Amino acid sequence: MKKVFLADENTARLCLPRLGSNLPVITIPAGEAYKSPDTVMQIWHAMEQMGLDRYSTLVNVGGGVVCDLGGFAAATFKRGIQFINIPTTLLAMVDAAEGGKTGFNFDGLKNQIGLFAQPTEVVINTDFLGTLPHEELMSGAAEMLKHGLVGSSIHWAETITFNWEQPDFHALEPMIDRSREIKKSFTEQDPLDKGLRKALNLGHTFAHAFEEWALEKQQPLRHGHAVALGLVCALYASVIKFCFPSGILQQTAQWVKAHFSPLGITCDDYPRLKQFMLSDKKNNDGTIRFTLLKDMAQPCVGQVLSDTEIFEAFDFLREG
Repeated sequence: MKKVFLADENTARLCLPRLGSNLPVITIPAGEAYKSPDTVMQIWHAMEQMGLDRYSTLVNVGGGVVCDLGGFAAATFKRGIQFINIPTTLLAMVDAAEGGKTGFNFDGLKNQIGLFAQPTEVVINTDFLGTLPHEELMSGAAEMLKHGLVGSSIHWAETITFNWEQPDFHALEPMIDRSREIKKSFTEQDPLDKGLRKALNLGHTFAHAFEEWALEKQQPLRHGHAVALGLVCALYASVIKFCFPSGILQQTAQWVKAHFSPLGITCDDYPRLKQFMLSDKKNNDGTIRFTLLKDMAQPCVGQVLSDTEIFEAFDFLREG
C-alpha cells in the first residue's frame, strides 16, 4: 500500500523535515488563491504518475487549504482512496482537519465545489505551531472563539483571556482538544450538514463575503481573520434579533479589535458584500440564511435578516 505526502511549498519546507519520513511528496503552491480546480487536477495528475491505486493513502500535511484540497482529491481519485490529515496550523487543527468537509473555491466564491469525506485519521502535533507567523495563529484562535460561542462559555472565556502575544503551546494543547470536541459534538450528530451542524456557520456568512470581497480587491484575507470580523457582525445581529447579551458582544468585539486589523470597507461596498452573500452555500431559495445566537451556546440556524439589519451589522463592524 503506497503512501504519499501532499504539502504546499511552505509546509514542505518547514514541516515535512520534522516528520522524519522519506515518503514521496506532491507539492502544490501555497495560498488561498490556489484552492482551485487547477490545483486539484495537478494533484490527480501527480497521483497517477506516482502509480497510486485504490489501496493507496494520501497524507495531507498543511493548513486548511491542503486538508480541503487533499481530502477532495483523495475522495475522488479512482472513486476514492484513504487520506490522513496532519494539520500544521491552529486553524486546521480545530477546524479544517475535522468534520469531513472537502473542496475548493470556484468562480471567485468560497468552497463552491466539494463533498463530504472523512479522513481515516487526524494527527495533531502542536510542535508545528512554532513555525507559524502570529497572524496565522490568530486565524485559528478566531475559530476557537466561535466554538466557544456556539458550544461552551468556558471555552469562549479561556480563548479571550489566553495570552496570544506570548503563547504557551503546552497550555494551548488542552484548549485545542476542547475546541475539537465542541466541533465533533455537532458534526457527529449531523455529518452531512443538514441541520444542527449549521451552528458551526456562526459568523461565516459574513466572513465568506469578506474573503471574496478581499480576494476581488487582490488583497487576500486569512479565513480566521474574516471569521473574527464575521463573528462581530453575527453577534450584533443576534442582539437585534434575540436580545443576545450585549456585554458578550462588547467583550468579543474588543478582543477582535485588539487582535485583528479592520477590513477597510465603506458604505459603498455594502451592496457588493450582499451580492457575495447571495452565493453562499447555506442559502435556500435565494434567501440569505444566517446562524445567530439566542444566548451563549444557544445557536439558532437558518435565520433571515433584512438589508437594514445586515447593513447595520456592517456599520457596527466598520465603526468599531
